[in-house]
Amino acid sequence: MKIALFTKPYIIKVCSLFMTISIITATPLMASAFWPFDGNKAQADTEDTSSNADVVNSQNMDLLTIEPSVNPDIKNADTQTDPIITQNESFISSDEIYVPDVKFEKSTISDQISVYTVEKGDTLSEIADDFDVSVNTIRWENNISGNTVSVGQKLNILPMTGVKHIVKSGDTVSKIADKYEADVDDILIFNGISKGDALKQGDIIFVPNGIIKTVSVPKTTSGGSGKIEPSYDTNITKAPSGYYMRPVPGPVTSPYGSRHGGFHPGVDLGGSRGETVLAAASGVVVISINGCVEGRKSCGGGYGNHIAIEHPNGTMTIYGHLTKAIANVGQSISQGDEIGTLGSTGNSTGPHVHFEIRNSNGSTMRPPVY
Repeated sequence: MKIALFTKPYIIKVCSLFMTISIITATPLMASAFWPFDGNKAQADTEDTSSNADVVNSQNMDLLTIEPSVNPDIKNADTQTDPIITQNESFISSDEIYVPDVKFEKSTISDQISVYTVEKGDTLSEIADDFDVSVNTIRWENNISGNTVSVGQKLNILPMTGVKHIVKSGDTVSKIADKYEADVDDILIFNGISKGDALKQGDIIFVPNGIIKTVSVPKTTSGGSGKIEPSYDTNITKAPSGYYMRPVPGPVTSPYGSRHGGFHPGVDLGGSRGETVLAAASGVVVISINGCVEGRKSCGGGYGNHIAIEHPNGTMTIYGHLTKAIANVGQSISQGDEIGTLGSTGNSTGPHVHFEIRNSNGSTMRPPVY
């Protein structure tokens, strides 16, 4: 009986109508499965994307770009960028050579001599600072009598403050040292010479802290007393006994002198960060550099935060790698005054004070009792 009901004409009509409506309704859904573009769906997708534009994910995130940080070194903090080679806790670690950030080439005379081409705006003192040599060292090597240099001029730059000597017949290290008022041991070590070695004529010898005295016709004073004035700048080659006190009580961690083909122009005195640094002698502050942080090796010309004091005897003392310089330029300082705190800024490998004594001609002296 139940099966017979489906054979009734009106039942067949109703079923046929229901099947027709179902087919018509399902056609768009079937079409979307075979046809890739559907206007309504595209519009919905666009609206959805727009509404989620602020959501950052791996699909819409911009490519990563890294902007270079701008962290310029302090120049005129430059007492010199450092071609000095040192070890332990001094300017340069034992496995690294620090060279100035300037353009130069090597001389055909010696690979230890740099050739610098003068650029617009250069001054003789700035070039000397960049290579950490005295102005007189550049004058003597390049036969310059004044302070004028010309754009395009090529200057021979020695690897240290001092002079270059070409060996002549009969020369000995002792005679060369006497001629330039230098230290025999410094000459031997810097040039890799043993005391028994004979010098070969024509060889180049570098004389650390050597000086060339200018010879001129002596003149009398205006008073006509007949007193002879010096024909050259006076130079202090040895520190007066008791003139300089120790700026910090710590031990010497790197001594003064030549070593490993370079020259360390001062002594390094160890200590702890923040320890008080005292003026070695009375004088006037001529350089006071702050703003260097640890890790920026070229900052302050390699010296980091540092103080320089000129003294009545014509010398200047330098205190390098400070955490902070306290004394100001122009300030009068008495021996023992606090001028800064010990640190490790500039080209330094550990906390210490680099203590250096310079003569008026730019040469350095061995600090006393160290």
